[in-house]
Amino acid sequence: MALPLIDLTRVRRPQIRPSLNLVQAGGRAARVIIVTFAAAAVGMAMIAVLHTQIAARQYQIDQLDRRIAVANEDFDSLRSIRAELRSPTRLDAEGRRLDMRPATSSRFLPIDPQVLAITIARTGMSPEVSQAPDNLGPLDQFRLVKRVGGMER
Repeated sequence: MALPLIDLTRVRRPQIRPSLNLVQAGGRAARVIIVTFAAAAVGMAMIAVLHTQIAARQYQIDQLDRRIAVANEDFDSLRSIRAELRSPTRLDAEGRRLDMRPATSSRFLPIDPQVLAITIARTGMSPEVSQAPDNLGPLDQFRLVKRVGGMER
């Protein structure tokens, strides 16, 4: 089967060439994926830093809790030692060891008004309000005793 011959001289080629432009293919999808992964990486890094900060703060809280527990144990032991030292039986035994004997009678001595005024000025308490309130905890009662005794700084 033979093809007929075509006269090529009759076909005219255009004198002006069409302008060709370079088109970028699929760049937007790649940018969206890269930005998404970068945002996810930054978010995970921020969460890791936050988690580290929380762990450090929790460690400090645990240390404070341990110190509070030790201080409470020390306070309880010191309070029991104080109670033992102030017990009437011990005071009686120590007094007898120092050749002291119980009083046979008691009497009230008058207080000099100047001494009373100095005491009220130093403690900030009048004799009518010298009783400790019932709602104070053991540490507050101890602090009050030290203040009245003139031991507080």
